[in-house]
Amino acid sequence: MSKQLKKTMQDPSDNYDKPDDVLQDNALSQEEKRKVLRNWADEVQHILESEAENMCPEGKASEEEETLQNITQALGSLR
Repeated sequence: MSKQLKKTMQDPSDNYDKPDDVLQDNALSQEEKRKVLRNWADEVQHILESEAENMCPEGKASEEEETLQNITQALGSLR
């Protein structure tokens, strides 16, 4: 695994603006796209859990919920 791919997998939201950008990245295989999107979903889920514990700024949760929905749709399109 290349350094860039490892970085992308660790911090998908730092490398892509939206989940569809992952789908459009021709440098990634289908499986790599799935992994990146799953990691991103895990990251967002963690943020949402923090919000539930009042650890995130107000308004961030709805933005993250929308991102999670978009990630789910993107993953669905890879099947």
